Amino acid sequence: MDYKKHILVVDDTVTSLKMIEQILKDKYIVTLASSGMQAIQIIEGKKHPDLILLDIKMPVMDGFETFKWIKRNKKTTNIPIIMMASGTNDDYEAIALELGAVDFIRKPVNKSIITRRIHNQLRIVDEMNKIDKIIANKTKEFECLQDMVSVGFAQIIESRDGTTGGHIKNTAKYFEIFVNAISKKNKYKYIMTDKYIKNLIRAAPLHDIGKIGINDNILLKGEKLSDEEFEQMKKHTIIGGEVLQNVLQGIKDVDFIKIAKDMALFHHERWDGTGYSLGLSGEDIPLCARILSVVDVYDALTAKRPYKEPFSHDQALKIILDGSGTYFDPLLIDIFLEVEDEIFKCYLQREEGPIITLKEIDE
Repeated sequence: MDYKKHILVVDDTVTSLKMIEQILKDKYIVTLASSGMQAIQIIEGKKHPDLILLDIKMPVMDGFETFKWIKRNKKTTNIPIIMMASGTNDDYEAIALELGAVDFIRKPVNKSIITRRIHNQLRIVDEMNKIDKIIANKTKEFECLQDMVSVGFAQIIESRDGTTGGHIKNTAKYFEIFVNAISKKNKYKYIMTDKYIKNLIRAAPLHDIGKIGINDNILLKGEKLSDEEFEQMKKHTIIGGEVLQNVLQGIKDVDFIKIAKDMALFHHERWDGTGYSLGLSGEDIPLCARILSVVDVYDALTAKRPYKEPFSHDQALKIILDGSGTYFDPLLIDIFLEVEDEIFKCYLQREEGPIITLKEIDE
């Protein structure tokens, strides 16, 4: 059975309302409103109509004001509106179309004209919805491919430096818990949009991609690096930024590219300005890198390395707390402590992999 489209007709003239209802009722579900305010109440209280026929000349709240309200409301802004007016005033038609009306009909309405124009507009909406679904599906497919590439790159890096894929999976779990908690805070809720959060989670596995440019003798060394070797290791942040810029430059999502680059470049910066590679401090360090640095360190502390046993959850938490205000953004550490129980649950279910102190983590 075909779905009947819903038409809302708004007109202060009863005769006009009834005439349009008679024309449309066999093919559509028709709702009548005799004023702009009544139309708004109907839109707010019921399922949104598929199309609105809106008269311009009405008392108290005319069609133009009603139109503006509908378009200001995020939930109704995409409903197509055909405006109507009596007479031959071209100004009304021009203003209606300039505001964004999809069409304009002169009253008294002609049956064949009104039915054809409604049919055309609803058909356009249906076609646009089909296109939107195709785009959404293609976008989802592309994002899945992008995610696989991100994780694939990260696993290549981990296999080179002697660790396992556990680091990627564990960090991702901690990261998502932490990010969701941060997004609920007033200070960050306007930054932490759904899109920003999605990009954070998708970009996080790429933060160490710069290690692909570090010599194996340094990367695989099972003991503390010399000063010279450490200087070479520090370059992985710069290399990572450059690699991501080159690899991702064809991607249209500029926000994703920026977040991925910022994580790679700045995840070893410290709150007090003593980190690398640029020595940024405080809120000059991008938020995405400040967030990542906390969970990256937590996972590194609680993970096993060939040359060191892992710290316990409590030991790792104490080290991170001790670094608040020096290594880490103190406000973020406060939030991290708020979700300690959730982090601990994930810690108990973590995948064992390759501990280190904060000094060793920088290497």
